[in-house]
Amino acid sequence: MGVHYIDAVEDRSYDPNAEYFKVRTPEGKRYILRSDRETGEWTLQSGFDGAELLARPGIELVTVDPTTIRKADSKIAGCERCRNYELDIPFSFVIADVLEKHGAFDFILSEAGHCPNCNGELTEKTLVEPQGGIEVKATSRTK
Repeated sequence: MGVHYIDAVEDRSYDPNAEYFKVRTPEGKRYILRSDRETGEWTLQSGFDGAELLARPGIELVTVDPTTIRKADSKIAGCERCRNYELDIPFSFVIADVLEKHGAFDFILSEAGHCPNCNGELTEKTLVEPQGGIEVKATSRTK
C-alpha cells in the first residue's frame, strides 16, 4: 500500500459521470486521476507516467478525508516513533477499519495523520499500536 503525494493539479476536465485531474508528483511524474461523481471512487487512468501504478491491477484508490484521518488517529495508542517495542500494524489497516474497506485498496491521504501520543506524522505505512479493544482486520494486499 502506498501514499502518492500530489505536488500540483495541472489540469482538470469534466464529463457527465466524472472529473479528471492531471496531477504532478514532487518527483515530476504526471498522472491522470478520475473521480467518479456518483460513487466518489478514484481510479488511475492511463497515460503519462502512470504505467508503474497501472501494473498493479485491481487496486482501487481511495481518498481519505481529514475527518476520517482524525478518527483513525484517535484509534491508536502510539506509533513506531514513541513505542519501544516492535509494532506490526500499519496505519492503513486502522484507516481501512474506520472506512470499513478491506481488500485491494490504496489510500490517498489528504493530509498526514498524527500520533496522539508523540504527535509524530503518520503515513499509511507508519506502524502503529491500536488502542485496546480496537479490532483491526489485517488483510493481504496485492501489489
